[in-house]
Amino acid sequence: MARRKKLKSFFLGLLLLGFISFAPAAAPAIPAETPERPLLLKIAPPAEEVIRVVVAAGGTVVQDLRSSLLVSVPAAAVSRLRDEGLTFTSVGSPAPGDSYFLVQSKLPSPLLAQPGNIHCLLLEEGVWLLWTDNPDFRGWLIQPFRLKALRLAGGFPGRSAAMPPRTDEGAAESRARSVSVIQDLVAKVSLERLRTDILALQNFTTRYASTAPCEAAGDFILQRFGQLGLAAAADPFVFEWHYASRNIVAVIPGKAAPEHMVLVCAHYDSTSNYPLVSAPGADDNASGTAAILEMARILAAEKFNLSIGLLCVSAEEWGLYGSAHYAQEARQQGAEIIAVVNLDMIAYPGSRQRVLDVIGNRQSEWLADRFIAVAQPYVGLRLAKVIDASLTWSDHSSFWDQGYAALCGIEDSDNPYYHSTSDTLETLDLAFATEAVQASLAAVAELAQPVTSLAAPTGLQAQSQISASLFASVKTVFLNWQANPDPVAGYHVFRAEKSGGPYLRLTAQPTTGTSFKDSLLASDRNYFYVLTAVDGQGRESNYSGEVRDDENN
Repeated sequence: MARRKKLKSFFLGLLLLGFISFAPAAAPAIPAETPERPLLLKIAPPAEEVIRVVVAAGGTVVQDLRSSLLVSVPAAAVSRLRDEGLTFTSVGSPAPGDSYFLVQSKLPSPLLAQPGNIHCLLLEEGVWLLWTDNPDFRGWLIQPFRLKALRLAGGFPGRSAAMPPRTDEGAAESRARSVSVIQDLVAKVSLERLRTDILALQNFTTRYASTAPCEAAGDFILQRFGQLGLAAAADPFVFEWHYASRNIVAVIPGKAAPEHMVLVCAHYDSTSNYPLVSAPGADDNASGTAAILEMARILAAEKFNLSIGLLCVSAEEWGLYGSAHYAQEARQQGAEIIAVVNLDMIAYPGSRQRVLDVIGNRQSEWLADRFIAVAQPYVGLRLAKVIDASLTWSDHSSFWDQGYAALCGIEDSDNPYYHSTSDTLETLDLAFATEAVQASLAAVAELAQPVTSLAAPTGLQAQSQISASLFASVKTVFLNWQANPDPVAGYHVFRAEKSGGPYLRLTAQPTTGTSFKDSLLASDRNYFYVLTAVDGQGRESNYSGEVRDDENN
């Protein structure tokens, strides 16, 4: 139970108190000898085994790319990597005071010129590594470009797929029961509300992070969440030494498993070729922010078994600082974010096609598949799956870095007004934006499981017991739960070997009691359980909250 209480405290912090500000740790004592600087290496291919070898050698995976891994390793580990048969090239040795960024640019070089203190190295097509001690380096970059600030230390939490799609026999039926609810929600998306919110955000003139208009835009979003009756909070953070901004977050608490969250996010800051003067950012990314506000309006009136987080982040254009701050805090607090849907530029489809790309990495492919399967029936635009770990230029990437399953919904076109003072409402296709919001809302609602007429079981508890003999030891798990308040014919019990599933149904027929014994299990592993309730017509509820086999020992 201690683990669950810890997770609940994270979400309660979002709802009631905002985020806790942690005091920086005391500076470490200066060693007698300056330690040898680590090396940055590019290693191919970007495989799981390569990650294991790098971590075992004391290294850090800095970035997962399409064709390689960018890693930081102690100089002494290079020979070990070579002995393990890894193929790599040296990128350099980070100097104290340098900051590192990934730069996306389609130009032969992203720099106007090459000052001595700004360095660029091509990593793969369209992707550059930039390092500098010059805080004004952006003035030397040619628009349009995209940035991601890199952390060279701190570890790589590993790749994970937080909640794969359900594979049990009841999955199709469960989704079918939610169709009518989701259809009603999708029908409520308003093109005119999107227009109004995009214009309101554009009218701040600029939303460049670090400026007063950007902070005013944050106040506008916070106020809108409050008008919807949502508990909302500002999440302040500092970036690039002395600049400050805020994420804005609201939560719709889940009814059955509030500790599990589906998160939908967008960045509200903007940039242009004159960012301090004019950066209307209608497509990039007032469109995504307006989508969050419209989804908040619609979803706040419904009930879901899982919590839904609504996150508007700042300083994305500076290098994903806001989402990196949020994702790192969530991971440190043990937050169980099962899926992240990031919306960035969803209102300019171009003249030749009407396609919304659904971008994931290899570990988020299940989420992209599920998004498309759920959402495509509701919209005329085409949802196109793109699995590419090198597409790190928006806030989904910050969640990839922390091991969460995340995707980005983005228009499949080249907006000629991108990062310019001409990115205004008049250039947008709001019918396309409306469908993009409908698709995203459908997927988020399905992931969070609308509460059906039959309530999911509650109060599930588990205790395990290991019995040893001369030849073997086996585990028995005892489950019990609260009787469902609705009339039910019984309950189905499901087991998984990792948190979040996939789940195997253990009951051929619904069990009529409120307890269950699962026997002859391997004693050296943990198991995870959920329940569904079944009524007299065979209709089945959504899953209960999950428990681990020894959670109540």
